[in-house]
Amino acid sequence: MVIKRLGRSLPGCHPPAAPPQKRSVLPPVPRSLRSQLKQYPEHIERLQLALHGVSVARTTRRPRVEMAVWAIDDRLSRFLAEARQELDAAVCSGDPERLARAKETEAVMATVCRKNAWMGDEVFAAWFRVEPGPTR
Repeated sequence: MVIKRLGRSLPGCHPPAAPPQKRSVLPPVPRSLRSQLKQYPEHIERLQLALHGVSVARTTRRPRVEMAVWAIDDRLSRFLAEARQELDAAVCSGDPERLARAKETEAVMATVCRKNAWMGDEVFAAWFRVEPGPTR
């Protein structure tokens, strides 16, 4: 404690670094994805969990933001595959209401899978560029 105080008073000693900014516990889902998937809250939650997995994973040589993009791409591909399976099941069932819902879901998931629709979200990118602080 005394050494730290003495070190700060010496010439040429750098001031202590600013405390890290407080971050939310869960990483943000890109805003455009959140708005496109507002009718599918369980899908938003699944994206959030995938991004949380990236945020707590051990560091690698890959930037976290790149790993987060991969995680979103993977999850969106799964959403589209699930929607197509549901569409096939709806066609086989012959239920017109189920078929209409399945077609709508498949169209939304196909649109969401386009990377250029969500890649420009700066809040999302900035969250993964900041190094996480120590957890307590």
